[in-house]
Amino acid sequence: MPLLRTTSIATAIMVLPFTDAVQAANWQSSVVVPTSVEYDSNPLLLSSEEKGVTRTIIAPDYTLVGTFDRDELRLGLGMHVLRSSDTDIVDDREDPNVSLGWQRDTEKGRFGLVAQYNESSTLSGIVQDTGVVTTDGTQKLYTLAGNWSSAITARSTLSNETKYSRARYDINTLTGYNELGNVTTWTYAWNERADVYTRFGVRRYEPEQDLTATASNSYTPAVGVKYQFSERLSADAHVGVNQVSGSEGGRRGEGGASLLYTGVRSDLSLSAERSTVASAEGGFAELDMVRGIYSYAVNELTRVGADATWQDSKGQTPNTLQMYSVWASREFSPFWDLRLSLMYKERRQDDAPTADATIVGLTLTYRYPDL
Repeated sequence: MPLLRTTSIATAIMVLPFTDAVQAANWQSSVVVPTSVEYDSNPLLLSSEEKGVTRTIIAPDYTLVGTFDRDELRLGLGMHVLRSSDTDIVDDREDPNVSLGWQRDTEKGRFGLVAQYNESSTLSGIVQDTGVVTTDGTQKLYTLAGNWSSAITARSTLSNETKYSRARYDINTLTGYNELGNVTTWTYAWNERADVYTRFGVRRYEPEQDLTATASNSYTPAVGVKYQFSERLSADAHVGVNQVSGSEGGRRGEGGASLLYTGVRSDLSLSAERSTVASAEGGFAELDMVRGIYSYAVNELTRVGADATWQDSKGQTPNTLQMYSVWASREFSPFWDLRLSLMYKERRQDDAPTADATIVGLTLTYRYPDL
């Protein structure tokens, strides 16, 4: 099986050179088990003949971390189990996810490897984030990433990440692809509050079949600055240009800005981003996104919040997607908490009626931080 082969190869690469370290490492493990019941009035985001479903979701996640001297080994195992009230609309699912990583600290920086395998519904996650309109299918995503960083001088740091992704789908309308990307970043500490950085990213996109898409390259140089206004308030802004090769290539300005505030009782995050991402419809898709997240601690055990997201996708099926949600959570003990949420989604597409959905959910989560 591809999953077993990928995991075995990654395990051999990362673990064999450190057999003695693995045996003598200090190991810690944790478990998180969220259980949700939610009603979605329109899971397929249809503009007519909408049908709703009730979903029951159990998503246990296990993490094992081992540390020895300068090395850290991390294993993650998870499963997303879904049961639907109407399998003609949304199928029952059992989606696994596995991750295996190794990181080593050096005198001037660090380096490491991470391998991941993840299955997910095409109705959620990265597929819809690119604006793809689809039915309930499966995305199988394999990734292998290597990273390193090193201090060049007392104020400057050079880092690099190389990542290979392989996505496959069981829906004929979606195009599987392989993507190899590399991002190099140089950071300079201007003063105690400001870091200036410049980075250059390059990605190679190759479709599984060349009938619906062609191979292309993406180049993205950018410069930015991170600024710490106070202990509670920080900001990050960057600007750059993206150039895509190929018959549908082009150039456009990209960039983004984010603001993060962490208060005594309230947290606020605001961000805006213009980027280019690999799309399941073939090639790269241009994506503009604005998001805001706010939460407030009513007391030590109760917290409320609100999220808002707007995104505009310029892939093969251009559309805009808006999502608004409010939620409240209550902690009953260090191990148990309950969360009630309400979400509204709306998608607008050229030459098509507006589609919307309302999702009401209740989630009970069990956490055991140290087995």
